[in-house]
Amino acid sequence: MATVQVISPVEPPSQGLSKLSISHTTPALDTNPDLPIIRSQRLDTPYEPSLKLWEADQKAYQKPATLELDPLPEGFPERAGGPTLWDGRELANQPEKWLHQFTAEEIVDVEQAAAHFDSLKLPYSAITQETFPLSALKPTLAKVVEEIHHGLGLRILRGLPVQKWDRHTQIIVFAGISAYIGRRLKQQSTSAIVHLRDLTQFDPKERPKIVLKGQTNANQVFHTDAGDIVGLITLGRAEKGGLSQLSSIARTYNELAETRRDILRTLAKPDWISAQYPNGVALFYHLDGRVVAQYARRPFFGFYDAPDRPGGVPPLKHEQHVALDAIHFTAEKLSLDIDLQPGDMEYFNNLQVFHARTESEDSPENTRHLLRIWLRNEEHALNHGPDWDARWKNLVEPFDEKFPLEAWEPIEDKSGLPKARGY
Repeated sequence: MATVQVISPVEPPSQGLSKLSISHTTPALDTNPDLPIIRSQRLDTPYEPSLKLWEADQKAYQKPATLELDPLPEGFPERAGGPTLWDGRELANQPEKWLHQFTAEEIVDVEQAAAHFDSLKLPYSAITQETFPLSALKPTLAKVVEEIHHGLGLRILRGLPVQKWDRHTQIIVFAGISAYIGRRLKQQSTSAIVHLRDLTQFDPKERPKIVLKGQTNANQVFHTDAGDIVGLITLGRAEKGGLSQLSSIARTYNELAETRRDILRTLAKPDWISAQYPNGVALFYHLDGRVVAQYARRPFFGFYDAPDRPGGVPPLKHEQHVALDAIHFTAEKLSLDIDLQPGDMEYFNNLQVFHARTESEDSPENTRHLLRIWLRNEEHALNHGPDWDARWKNLVEPFDEKFPLEAWEPIEDKSGLPKARGY
């Protein structure tokens, strides 16, 4: 068997004098450079969901006397169904439904494929099923694809020996296995992968701008990313916390359909305006027979180093604030919380599963560090329709793929940061 080189990872930049705290008036990534930036006042509630606001609204809410007076959004079902309808509190006791342990044969298969690709001396962008050939693991990955699209919508693969591999090999393996799940989509302009770890501990002059909640140790709000499939590989685990949280969008929908149909009507109305969508979009859809969502808080509230909402983009209405908080607290109540270990891979259907993360605390010995990839499987993906084709045009078009070796390597994004290094 060909061997895979093991070396120490690249050293991080020097640490800053103190750990930064997360501001509740952090700004938004979703900006238009042609519009002026408003920094003199906050037009919206903070990025973080407000349990106080949600509970007060629940207390004040008066449910209409009849369903005729309280309709669901037009075209939406009375109840969402199918295999992606699950309660995470129950799934937590049924790991056999969502967890696969890599076998010794599968690990050998992966390492041989990585060594083969390394021998080709090709750029990471050349990683495909052909250049990363698998045999023993291939049937398992076919089942993962089936489960993501036609089953629970999630799968955890456990037990890769990532801590004995160098970063070069870790990236090859992550991209190589992911090539059997779907084709890579664009993240942050040119990046095929993104590092998720706490960057607030580093000197702001030496680290890239923080534009993702995953670049901090604070809890992540329930949301979806862009693209059809989200893939993660855990390279390092935090000393405390950092649980991965997954929640069924169908189950969240049913809960709100029973208790707060007004919120569903708000979420399905195409008047959610941001710099990216100045004409407005909906956040919930009935698409190809399934209830799906595309939602993140950052375009509406802002976050950390990213710019504020631009002028001309109106603040959210009160009912929209409440609807966003309703998503978070409902999904949180129904979530499957997973303590990802080093070597775990997590894939889930981004249109049918909300995701979040609990706050974490690193130590010198244990640091949270994951790689993220966005994917689409053309054979199994939902039929999005022309509106979504336009919405995701930037994601799916060919791009000059970059694979940053470390989290502190700059990544080009909408704010004009330089491109990532690596190849």
